[in-house]
This record gives sequence, C-alpha cells and structure tokens, in this order.
Amino acid sequence: MAGFSASLANAIINSTLRGQAFPTIRTTYFALFSADPTDAFTAGTEVSAAWYARQPAGAFAAPTNGASYNSTRVQFPPLTGSDVTVTHVGIVEGASPTDPTATLLYSQALSSPKVMSVNDVFVVDSETVSGDWTITLV
Repeated sequence: MAGFSASLANAIINSTLRGQAFPTIRTTYFALFSADPTDAFTAGTEVSAAWYARQPAGAFAAPTNGASYNSTRVQFPPLTGSDVTVTHVGIVEGASPTDPTATLLYSQALSSPKVMSVNDVFVVDSETVSGDWTITLV
C-alpha cells in the first residue's frame, strides 16, 4: 500500500472538511528514492544522477473499494555511472527534482532495497503483471 504525503492529506482534509478548493494536481510522475522521503518530502532523498529522470505515472485503473493500481508499465532509463540503492518509490507532481513546487503525493518502501548497477533498469510494472504499485485509501 502506498502512503499519503502530508501535503496530500492536508489538501483532502481542507477540501472535504473545511470547504476549501482542492488544489490542481499537475502531471504525475514516478520518482525513485534512496531513503524514505517521509510524509513531509524530505530533501535529498530522491535519486540524483545524470541518468535519472522522473517518469510519467501513466494510467491508473478505476478505483474499486478505495483501491487502484497502475495499469501501464513505467520504465526508468538504464543506470550509468556508479551504483544506486533504491529504497522507496513515490508519485510526485512536477517533472523535475529541481522544481521547488514539486509535491510528493504518495510513497511506498520497496519490500527490500534494490541495488542498481550500470545498465540496470528500474521498472514499475502494471499491477496486472506483478502488483508493483497499489494505492489503497480505505
């Protein structure tokens, strides 16, 4: 299960209980983290390397009983340079890790850290293939 970020949780509470407009969500991207980004989106936890780029999150299935999953395969570029250990995957809005307005929406820890070496490719497969990413809100 993916966890809410603090900013998304606050937006939901403000919208549903305080009568405030829900903020516009920009295009969403999968992001890789070398440490827990925490609900507050701690700086310095996202992978930072020349080969790395956030990848469009793609399509998600219509929710059933408060749960959805990615319905498309998402593939990051092959790793170049030195090894990277990925511990968490997140969904963020904003294409660039240097965008100061980018917001973490959801994150989840991998079942075990993945050490990536040169030419390794990180893939978030469709739920229908491997169950890589499921969001459950209830």
